[in-house]
Amino acid sequence: MEMSMHAPMSVGNMMQGNYLGSTVEMKKSSADCKKLEEQLIEMQVKEELAKHKTITDAAKSNNNASKSEDRRFPRTMSKFANGIARVSKDKLDDYFDFGNPLSKGKGTGQEDALIIYHSAGARPKDESVAHSVTFNDGNGIPLLEPQTATENCDSMNVVFTANPGNTRQCTALIGNYESYHIQRWMRVDTVKSSPIDSNLPLQLVSRGYASRGKANFYAPPSDSKFSPVKRHWGQLKTFLQNVDKVMEDLKPILEKIARNNAVVVMTVNHGQSSLLMNFACSARRRGFDLGNMLVFPTDLESKELAEGLGLATYYDENNMSSIPLGEARQV
Repeated sequence: MEMSMHAPMSVGNMMQGNYLGSTVEMKKSSADCKKLEEQLIEMQVKEELAKHKTITDAAKSNNNASKSEDRRFPRTMSKFANGIARVSKDKLDDYFDFGNPLSKGKGTGQEDALIIYHSAGARPKDESVAHSVTFNDGNGIPLLEPQTATENCDSMNVVFTANPGNTRQCTALIGNYESYHIQRWMRVDTVKSSPIDSNLPLQLVSRGYASRGKANFYAPPSDSKFSPVKRHWGQLKTFLQNVDKVMEDLKPILEKIARNNAVVVMTVNHGQSSLLMNFACSARRRGFDLGNMLVFPTDLESKELAEGLGLATYYDENNMSSIPLGEARQV
């Protein structure tokens, strides 16, 4: 049998029913053409579905990857919040000598302190730890040791906060020029000295405004029966009547302890005497000279304690005897 070979036919020719594969030329019926057309359409649909599945799978993969790399703070806060970590409050207090009394944190709901990293360079050196403080890995805010958490901090702002009155309190951190002043806003009417009212708008109040509506600080003069202004005037009168004797008593003491014509002055009462002990012991442990320090104790117990610590004292009975022995209480 003699065969003649031809080039493969185009799809168009196939659709027209022309087929050359042998010496015998056959013409497809209209039914065969329709069947072939349906097969081609089905093939094109399958190809499009495959493409769509590939795109969808890629999108899901990218979405899952982005979820696992969600930043703890968005880029809109990158100038002042690039990561966050927890540190045990008690360990942080042991590691840094903050200088003020701190209540123990364990079991109080204040066990951990929060550290916010203002810049990426302030985060810990370890790459995995730095990643954990920056991105949400599903394990919550990482708990670090104080040394690790602060090892790259060239400076650190420390804010002590509580919730006096157990109110529905919030804290706002605002990126701006550096400020070391904390504003306080409350839903109160300062003109009427009202207590907190959730129907009122938040407005700026003084540091001494209490949630119950009482202003603890008064601008003199004031004739209110709750005002301590007149009582303070009486104490000032006592001081002015005795100031000449006080200056005379102080002169030889100051001449003895002054260093380069400078004296460090402190005051303490019995309720805060533990702070004086802590200060004196910490300062000497660090090699500081306390020889030019003068303590004005407000009671004889504190005078004896200060002198026992090797500090110079001056007790003015006329002015100090009316001051309470106890420490200040939290409002």
